[in-house]
Amino acid sequence: MAKSAWFVLCGVLIVLTVVNGSPVANPESSEESEETKEALREMQELCRNNSGSDQAYTNVVEEVTKTMVCFAKFDFETFFEDFDQLSNETRTTFFDNYCPKLRSAVACKNGLITAVRPCLDEDDFGIVEGLVGIIPDAVELLCKNNGEIVFKLEDEDVLECAIKSMDQFMECGNAVMNMAESWELSHLTQEQCGVVTDLRKCFKEKLAVCKAPDLISIYDLFHNALIRMTPCRNYVEQPKVTMIDNNAINEV
Repeated sequence: MAKSAWFVLCGVLIVLTVVNGSPVANPESSEESEETKEALREMQELCRNNSGSDQAYTNVVEEVTKTMVCFAKFDFETFFEDFDQLSNETRTTFFDNYCPKLRSAVACKNGLITAVRPCLDEDDFGIVEGLVGIIPDAVELLCKNNGEIVFKLEDEDVLECAIKSMDQFMECGNAVMNMAESWELSHLTQEQCGVVTDLRKCFKEKLAVCKAPDLISIYDLFHNALIRMTPCRNYVEQPKVTMIDNNAINEV
C-alpha cells in the first residue's frame, strides 16, 4: 500500500480515538501523547499538501465525529449477545432484524470517505476505498441466506479437513508472497494480476477437497478489495451480486 494511504487510515483511527466531540480537534492543545499529536499534525499536513488548505483536515475531523454518532445508533452489545445464541431456529428472525440495521451502520462511513478524498491522490484514495469496501461486502456475506457462511464455518468436518490441509494452503501463498515483495499495488501489471487470480484458484481447489468451495467467499472479501484498488480491475472480472431480499444475495 502507498504510504500516504496507510497513514490516512491510521490517522482516521487516531482521530476516532481522541476526538472529544468538538468540531475540530486541535493537535497543538491535545493532552494525548506526543506520538498521537505528531500523527495528527502529519495528517493535517498531508491534507493541506494535497488539497491546498486546512479545510480538508477540518472536514475529516468533523466527519469522524458524525461517524461516531451514527455508529452509536447500532446496539452492538445486544447484537453480539443475540449472535452468541444464534441457531437454526433463530437465524431467520436474527438476520431479518439485524441485516437492515447493519447496512445502515455501514453507510455511516460514507461521509468520512468523502471527506478523506481531498487528502489523497487518486491512487492512494483508490487503495483506501478498496479496503473500506471490505466492510459492506462482509455484511452482505454474513447476511446471505440467513448467515449460511456462519453455519458452514461451524461444520466440524470442514474445520478438521482445513486444519489438516494447512500446509497445502500455505503452498498456495508462499510463491506469491515471495514475488509480491517487490510489487507496487498501484502499478500491478496484467501478468501480476494473473498471479493474484491463480492464488484464488489454488485456494478454491484446496477448499473443494474439503467439500467447502463456497468458503472462498471469505477470501474473496480481500481478493475483491485488491482487485478494486489496483489496475487489476482493468484485467480481472469480479463476481456480481444482486439483492434478493433483506438478507440474501446471489451471484450472477
